[in-house]
Amino acid sequence: MSLRDQFLKAGLVSKKQAKQVEAQAKLKEHHAKKNKVVADELETEREQERLRLEADRVAKQNADLQLNLQREQLRIERENQLRCLQLMKSNAANENRAREVYYFLEGERHVRKVLVTAWQRELLARGKLAIGRLSQQVDEFVILPYHTAHTIMQLNSSMIITLHSEIADDSDILLGE
Repeated sequence: MSLRDQFLKAGLVSKKQAKQVEAQAKLKEHHAKKNKVVADELETEREQERLRLEADRVAKQNADLQLNLQREQLRIERENQLRCLQLMKSNAANENRAREVYYFLEGERHVRKVLVTAWQRELLARGKLAIGRLSQQVDEFVILPYHTAHTIMQLNSSMIITLHSEIADDSDILLGE
């Protein structure tokens, strides 16, 4: 089915309009055969149309590429978020018997607290444990081992709230001494 027939079927043009356009096209072709100037003009018009179509195609291709890159970036961010949540839930070191309150700063403004054992308090201070947050909407904090926290920081640093720099295990800095 020709383009003319498709336009007629869709009701975008009438038969009279279609015949007029067809007649004008035939007339241009006829004049082009008879007159070299008209032929050159017609060829120039065709070349400009071809260039315009090519430029449109390239622009659409670039826009599609940008959109695909954005979608891929969002997919990677979501994947990292889920991987971090899985790591945090599977490696959480929170204990039910923890009774000591450990205070820490969140975002340089808010003082938060989490319940820890004496051993966890010492490891937090030494940088062997970290505090992470599962969700920004809920004040639920998770105590994590250093290596897990380091991995999570590489994927999504906003999920780790407190990770002190590690200090060496000296014999004079033991728990209770």
